[in-house]
Amino acid sequence: MSTLVHSRLEAGESPAGSRIDSERPLSVADTGAGLLVYRVETEYRRHLDRRVTVARELVGFSDVSDWSVIRDALRARGHGVGATTHLPEIPLSELPEPRA
Repeated sequence: MSTLVHSRLEAGESPAGSRIDSERPLSVADTGAGLLVYRVETEYRRHLDRRVTVARELVGFSDVSDWSVIRDALRARGHGVGATTHLPEIPLSELPEPRA
């Protein structure tokens, strides 16, 4: 079972060598063998009086210890396993700290 952690990069920051837009929040899914890093888009919903996620895009991976588990997690989420070869591995130290 994966855990979802929401965080945000500070304006102007981006992980080295990545194409990650730093203005949109990150959502990190822990697979138990590494992190799937998503860029999320949210909108405020007045009737709910809160922001909700309306879109998310897989932008990379972090802290991976077993790529076969990552491939299984990608399949389970409907992503192609080819993402493991063309998306960056982002150093854990370059991800923002989770916020409570």
